[in-house]
Amino acid sequence: MVLGGDGEVLDLGRSRRLFTSKQKLALAERDGGCAWAGCPHPPSYTEAHHIRWWDKQHGPTDLNNGILLCSNHHHRVHDDGWDIQVRGHVPWFIPPSHIDHHRRPRRGGRIRLSDTQDAA
Repeated sequence: MVLGGDGEVLDLGRSRRLFTSKQKLALAERDGGCAWAGCPHPPSYTEAHHIRWWDKQHGPTDLNNGILLCSNHHHRVHDDGWDIQVRGHVPWFIPPSHIDHHRRPRRGGRIRLSDTQDAA
């Protein structure tokens, strides 16, 4: 379990599906808004998304498995089947084969993870 400054739990594992308001604040501080490349939406217009999906990939509700996406890009990821990876503290969006046969990763917006946390 990882705690925030006031002792609030920030890594929940599989005990809870939805990100808490404290987790969303931590993601907002880290991501600064929607992580989709070129998207201008600030944190107040975003939703927390599991990088490793909760249902399909049994992803935990932890900060290093969360990323902020605006509603439009969140739906695009889910509806079209995009994958997300974080490499070198940068999010990469991998399109499904029906969008890009070669599934070439597309660099997303800036994400800041500590050196001790790496997403899959």
